Amino acid sequence: NTVGTANLYEVIVEHNLSIGKIIVASSQAIYGEGKYRCKVHGIQYPYPRSNSQLEMHQWDIVCEHCDNMLELDETDEMHVNPHNSYSMSKYSQEMIGLVLGKRYEIPTVGMRYSIVQGTRQSFRNAYSGVLRIFAMQALSGHNLTAYEDGKQIRDYVNVKDVACANIIALEDKRTDYCSYNVGGGRQVTVNEFGNIMLEAVGNDAIQVISNGEYRFGDTRHIISNTNALRELGWKPKSTIETSVKEYINWAHNHPDFGDYVSSAMINMRELGTVRGSTLK
Repeated sequence: NTVGTANLYEVIVEHNLSIGKIIVASSQAIYGEGKYRCKVHGIQYPYPRSNSQLEMHQWDIVCEHCDNMLELDETDEMHVNPHNSYSMSKYSQEMIGLVLGKRYEIPTVGMRYSIVQGTRQSFRNAYSGVLRIFAMQALSGHNLTAYEDGKQIRDYVNVKDVACANIIALEDKRTDYCSYNVGGGRQVTVNEFGNIMLEAVGNDAIQVISNGEYRFGDTRHIISNTNALRELGWKPKSTIETSVKEYINWAHNHPDFGDYVSSAMINMRELGTVRGSTLK
């Protein structure tokens, strides 16, 4: 992410290329656990949950001062808190683009996408992405696997809405050298997403299950505040229900569609990415 972006700007400057604007595809991941609020101690940006905490199935994040459960707040663009190599690389990529862009007068904008989903999302990468994972499990007649307790809150946005956000960012000069959250604006738990998938598939024989497994490094909850982008005239139009139905129809008719999840799950357990398994 970082080296490639730096090289891009180096080539533009070296060859004096005429560039209208660059969009740096950043990520919600740069916020880490995101923004929370304690009724007593106010706003907090917590550190990642420890493995020992997760081993005891203590899923929720508590105040570092009083141990009371924190309340989730919408995360705006002001405070970043990357906590793994991917999120660090995405934030570095964004900073390279914005700083070099401003230095060399190459209009640049950072777009911090939430969980993007929609048709044509490859189902061969079964290691992440609840839409494709749940779709593969449901269409294969398997129960849907929710990590932890399935109550994790996420923020999903359709790829079509992302495209519209990008167009606004490209055409509006007010976005130059700024960063914007791009999210769906709806808080949805993993369990709720699973039930939307089950309704779309129409198989009453399967359900969403949790067996205490967790992916070490996952955030508990995260939802982005998109007010800054909305002030420019953007708002998401696609619902999660629509995204799921469109993906199911596309995947079901794809000649190479199949169950890529089962082998990926085994591999992640062996690597220690998925932990706390009760399976032998």
